[in-house]
Amino acid sequence: MVLRKSFLAEPYYRWIDKRILPYVNRLTLSPNQFTLVGVLLAAAVPIGFFLHPVVGLLFMLISGFVDTLDGLLARRRNVASTFGAFLDSTLDRISDFFYIFGFWTLFWNSDRFILASVLIFASSLTTVMISYVKARSEALGGTCSIGWMERGWRTIYLIIWAFLICALPPLADLTLWAGLVLYFVLTSITVLQRITHSRMEFSRSKG
Repeated sequence: MVLRKSFLAEPYYRWIDKRILPYVNRLTLSPNQFTLVGVLLAAAVPIGFFLHPVVGLLFMLISGFVDTLDGLLARRRNVASTFGAFLDSTLDRISDFFYIFGFWTLFWNSDRFILASVLIFASSLTTVMISYVKARSEALGGTCSIGWMERGWRTIYLIIWAFLICALPPLADLTLWAGLVLYFVLTSITVLQRITHSRMEFSRSKG
C-alpha cells in the first residue's frame, strides 16, 4: 500500500495543506528548489549521525518533511510538471542512499564492521531495486505499486529505527543490528513481490 494514499497520511497532508503551505507559498523557492533543499538536508544525515544519533534523526525528519512540500506546492501553484516529478523521483534515490549511509556511520566502531558494511550495501541495493523494478515495469506498460516497503514506508521505518536507537541507549547496539537485518529482509521481500507481480501481469497480457 502506498503511504501517501493511506488513511494514515490523510491527516498529515491535510495539516500541511492548511497550516504549512500558506506560509511556504510566500517564499520565492520553486517546487524544484524545495526538492533540491530536501536532498541537501538528506546529505547532512550521515554527518548528523556521526556527531550523534539524535542529530542524524533530526536531519532525517527535516529532510523528509521538506520532501513532502515540493509536490504539494507545485499543485497549489498549478505548476506541476513531468520534469518536476522526474526530478523528485530521481533525487529521492539519492536521499535514500544518504539515509542508509547515515546508519552505516553508527557501525564504524563495531567489531563486526565488515558484516555491517555488507548488509548496509546490500540494503542499498535492494532499496534501489525496489524503485527500479517499478520504473521498468511501468515503462513496459505494467503497474507495480505494490510491496511492503515502498518509499514512504521505508522512510517511516528508518525514522522509527533511528528514534529507537536514540530512545534506548542501553539497547542501542541490539536495536542497530536488529533494525538493519529487518530492513534488509523487508526490502528484499518487496523486490521479490514486485518481480513476481510483474511476471504474473505480463504473463496475463501475453495470453
